Amino acid sequence: MEEEYLTLQTIFDIVKNDANPQTYLCSAREIILRQFNGWDVIQQHLQLLAEKEFVVVKQLDKIAISITQSGIDRVKAASSHHGPLYGVANKIN
Repeated sequence: MEEEYLTLQTIFDIVKNDANPQTYLCSAREIILRQFNGWDVIQQHLQLLAEKEFVVVKQLDKIAISITQSGIDRVKAASSHHGPLYGVANKIN
């Protein structure tokens, strides 16, 4: 199962109601509070998602994560075909 897509779904859930979701800077805390994984696992997920250009990770005073349009499109496509990414992450290529 590609669990990094659960982290992508989490980030999407955080930003989806923002007027400009791509400019919303998620904090590590926001992601950690919504997942069962530890920070070390989440960091691995973020690295994989950044390599696929689904998120951008910035080191400001604190780490900040933003979702890209590709990441938003990926979550929406998976949701429209299979329901939320939760439980179907293994079906995504």
